[in-house]
Amino acid sequence: MRHTIGGTWILGIALVFILFFCGFIILTLNYSRTVRVKNEMIDMVEKYEGINRESITLLNNYLYYAGYDVSGVCVNEGEDETGVYGATSLSNSTLEPAREGTKYFYCIKKYDGANTSNYYQIIIFYKFNLPIVGETSGFTIKGTTSNFQSHDENSYSDSIGD
Repeated sequence: MRHTIGGTWILGIALVFILFFCGFIILTLNYSRTVRVKNEMIDMVEKYEGINRESITLLNNYLYYAGYDVSGVCVNEGEDETGVYGATSLSNSTLEPAREGTKYFYCIKKYDGANTSNYYQIIIFYKFNLPIVGETSGFTIKGTTSNFQSHDENSYSDSIGD
């Protein structure tokens, strides 16, 4: 009887260790996928030298065909964040101003760089899901493009809907 109880404890400890290890593997794989998506989005914005209808269409198509369907809130309650624009749909080639409580696939904010250059911050979302437990937590992942001179500022104004 004593050996049976001891074996049960060891089996329970082994199962808990396996569950933690599987959760860590799932967390790592999902996070690396999200970072790869973010890096590709940054490359696309830099390639098109800013945000315009073509770059938004390219970003939306990339997310759609990559199977990225995670959405999140760009502006949290109480934050006074202006100039943040988000994509509520991957089939639309315009961005709308981010509002509290609205879920977006990704968010973009334009910053003024040195002299006449600009750079953009891209925000995408990561959800940690376990098969049995479900969605346990969500995070935002931010990335920033390098400074570059945008050739057409009117395209940026046309691609964001106010």
